Amino acid sequence: MKQFKSYSGMAAVCAMLVFVSCGNDIDLSNDAPLKGEYKVTFTASQESSATRTALNGTDVVWQAGDAITVFDGAGANCTFELATGAGRTVGQFEGTITVTEPKKYCAVYPAVEDATIDAVYGISGLSLPVEQTATPGSFDPQAAIMTARNDNADGIVDKEKDLTLGEFKHVCTFVKVTTTEPYDKITFTSNDGERIAGGFIAYVDENGISTVTPDNATSPSVSLVPADGETEIAAGTYLIAIFPRTLEHGFTMSCSKNDVTNNQFTAMTRSYNNAVEKTVFARHNVVNMGTVSEANGWTLFTPTYVDLGLSVKWATCNVGATTPYGYGDYFAWGETTPKDIYNWTTYRYTTDGGSTLTKYNATDLKTVFDVADDAATANWGDAWRMPTSKEQQELMNKCYWEWTDNYNNTNVKGFIVYKAKDPDDKGVIKSSNSNTTTAENYDAATDNHIFLPAAGDHYGNHLDGDGLYGRYWSSSLNEENRKNAERIYYGPTVVGTSKTLRYYGFSVRPVLVKD
Repeated sequence: MKQFKSYSGMAAVCAMLVFVSCGNDIDLSNDAPLKGEYKVTFTASQESSATRTALNGTDVVWQAGDAITVFDGAGANCTFELATGAGRTVGQFEGTITVTEPKKYCAVYPAVEDATIDAVYGISGLSLPVEQTATPGSFDPQAAIMTARNDNADGIVDKEKDLTLGEFKHVCTFVKVTTTEPYDKITFTSNDGERIAGGFIAYVDENGISTVTPDNATSPSVSLVPADGETEIAAGTYLIAIFPRTLEHGFTMSCSKNDVTNNQFTAMTRSYNNAVEKTVFARHNVVNMGTVSEANGWTLFTPTYVDLGLSVKWATCNVGATTPYGYGDYFAWGETTPKDIYNWTTYRYTTDGGSTLTKYNATDLKTVFDVADDAATANWGDAWRMPTSKEQQELMNKCYWEWTDNYNNTNVKGFIVYKAKDPDDKGVIKSSNSNTTTAENYDAATDNHIFLPAAGDHYGNHLDGDGLYGRYWSSSLNEENRKNAERIYYGPTVVGTSKTLRYYGFSVRPVLVKD
């Protein structure tokens, strides 16, 4: 892995690595003869650039166990491991290739066993972690994805050869934040649902610089989480890697924790959400969010609720979000933490792919969550819980619903759910194609309401439907088929309740247990 030894400076560009040697011809149209295995050694040093501001005193060093993937002339995936140079800016990597007379080479760090490359240097099978390990003074090594390419390398002339590959260059951009107290999680979210992490294809140009094309397994948010064996992220400076792109409607960053003594969830947040403000995150740059404090523009967030005239009071945002329009996290039913893949194989309460349920089954006859399995309580404390199916139906039947494509000038789509002013408005749904006119009597700036963003859902490793629909779990099991649980769903033209397989990743909107 690569780690910063030290660093300084603001919104500066991350130090990069130069890898000289390795690899093989990836001109897939050239049927180069295969004439046996060749051992290749290459050396790594730092990239230089006269067009950027250097991080004074910064060294990027190799660590024992580092490896990269190199593609040979037939497109084969070869792994090269660090041989010498651990702890230094220069390291030697060794591996073998089978193609003679290579002229063009391409490689990626870290090594990806299943990565493939095509004739236009598109590397598939790559993924930027949605959850990244908080690394003091640095970034998660698995998020430090880099590529290199050299179209004019020397050919192999003997069985052991040092070859010039070229400069390894970061694929991603980095967000830097400094904290003065510990947190449970640090999250960066695009306000308009733009994909900033997850699966992608990197198209590597002749200079080794990649253009990122997200695939359908991508996420609009990235979170730093404690390292294995740690319970919190200690005070310090951290970097989050995201895809390079322009976030047209800004972003929100939050540093959150759950005070186990007071059972209170709090977060420090900072948001740029002006629709006319375009925030550019360029490859190889560091966007410095500064030190987390109210003096620096950060705001203390605690969950709040709204009285909609119902039997329970509803929270103003989703679990995992700190704004009404934030998508938040996604949970399988009965699970309390988000994850990368949502299916029966990863579901907490089965050990055989869903054939047998180990809890909330026909044996225990449980139909509503134990407190320990409630995502709202687990994340926000004892003052909050997930709603029952009956409470979701009450929300649907006794409030006035209005679809919007641009909630509060955030460009986020979803339903505004108002406290009904007139009995005739209860259960009325003004959809995107509705002719209902009572909406002119309701104003989100002054009237009691909650906003349910169209956050989509997670199935497998895919985020689907964001911007099109929303899915929210209730705490109620479907008693006719215990593999299913009850939920509320909506899209631009419909609102309803139904049952769904428990392993899906849906949003959670809490209700208040007590004032």
